[in-house]
Amino acid sequence: MIEGIYNNAASLTTLEKWQASITQNLVASKVAGFKKSNFAIESDDKVKTNYNPDQSAARHTGGLPVRTTSINFTPGEIEQTQKPTDIAIDGLGFFQIQGADGNNLYTRNGEFQFNNENTLVTRHGLQVMGDGGPITIDPEQGAVTVAKDGTISQGNNLLGRLQLFNFEDPQGLTRVEGGYFEAPDGAAPEAVEDGQVVQGAIESSNVLPMEELVSLIQVARAYEASQRSMLSHDDLISKAINSLGSTTA
Repeated sequence: MIEGIYNNAASLTTLEKWQASITQNLVASKVAGFKKSNFAIESDDKVKTNYNPDQSAARHTGGLPVRTTSINFTPGEIEQTQKPTDIAIDGLGFFQIQGADGNNLYTRNGEFQFNNENTLVTRHGLQVMGDGGPITIDPEQGAVTVAKDGTISQGNNLLGRLQLFNFEDPQGLTRVEGGYFEAPDGAAPEAVEDGQVVQGAIESSNVLPMEELVSLIQVARAYEASQRSMLSHDDLISKAINSLGSTTA
């Protein structure tokens, strides 16, 4: 009976984590290039409750469901915006961004703009890196053109090329503040030589709000079921204690 309470408590904790993951997906569903989090709950026969009445309840962690979180890197749809600084990736790869601390970050969000120094930056003001470093324009040289291979030019002036990067194991990337990704130590980015981009467009997130809402309903039902089960086990324990007390008396 005590084992049942621990298992249900573990289930409630896992369901809260799942709910948080769904909430994050829904909140960011309108953010360009956002990649949804996949949350999976599995049972593992190797995970058993190891109950010892001589230990405190806080130490009984057996029976925990196995939960895994991964990032879904499926591309979102490309949406035309006609804004010349909006750039969508058509295929594999990430834009390389220089973080505030000077380290490289990576993103699929191509909602770019030019700052007061006429340098191409993200919506958070971080510099977008080209093959030769930051990309700066001359506002007196006319419109900016971005070719499919990422080459940026103003008239006959070549300003640089947006280099796309990929990783052998994208799941090793860490999501950081602002919706960017950070590579772990030792994970070298690989240049995507045949990468293509689309000017005047953005990649939408790959979150399907209706699917997330359905998952939210599933979480709510599972949470209620676990709560009822926990109360049932608690009631059985109370009855057992009362029964033993009556017998002793």
